[in-house]
Amino acid sequence: MHQFHPTLKVRVQGVKMKIKSQFHYEATMAILLSFVGGIFDIYGLYNLNIYAMLHTGNVIKLSTFLIDGNMEMFIATLTIVATFALGILVANLYEYKRKVGNKKELLMITILLLVVTALIPNDQDPGVLSPIKILAGAMFGLEGAFLVHSFVRFGEYTYSATTMTANINRLMTNIFDRIVTKEKKHNKVIAIYLSIFLFFSLGVTFGYIYMKFLPDFNNAFMDLYGYNLLLLLPLACLIHLLLLKEPDNKETLE
Repeated sequence: MHQFHPTLKVRVQGVKMKIKSQFHYEATMAILLSFVGGIFDIYGLYNLNIYAMLHTGNVIKLSTFLIDGNMEMFIATLTIVATFALGILVANLYEYKRKVGNKKELLMITILLLVVTALIPNDQDPGVLSPIKILAGAMFGLEGAFLVHSFVRFGEYTYSATTMTANINRLMTNIFDRIVTKEKKHNKVIAIYLSIFLFFSLGVTFGYIYMKFLPDFNNAFMDLYGYNLLLLLPLACLIHLLLLKEPDNKETLE
């Protein structure tokens, strides 16, 4: 039987460990970003009557607002959808000019946009079009575009931090493959997809409880920024991901 040279065996093991580290790094990103996506969407829906990142829902709202003649909300919703589309173009152009995409740089830009969003005062009348609503929608559109475009994969598997339909489909497909093939490699993938779903739900639940039961402090600052304090949590998650060290996978097996 052919035996690998000891040095070659060590290099093979090293490459395998790096691939495994990269997989875990990307899986961590996926799970935390799904939590962020859940908070973003419930914040937008509760505070602005617009989904921050779930644009299938926004397209549905566009049609209903148009039919109902609610042009103010139609324009506000169109703003976030248009800026999301623009953000995807900007992200692609950025990667094209850089020749290679730098997720950390786009993540840093997203963090800066989120800081700006948190400084925008709460819209006191969710049913009325205002510059506040348009600006907040534009910020969320760009933030969602950069996150959705840049973070879509862990290992060889794709995911969405905001659209659970595709994630549930992939979850159930891997469960089926695990049952049929009995291959244990599906266990970890199933656990990650399930975690993405649960953390998105947790983000939505936490955000809804916070905004629904936020007490009336009779304070001018809280009236303007009470809801926005919720955004500190996704901001902390994104900063953590920015500081998270990415495994060095430049070494290849020759």
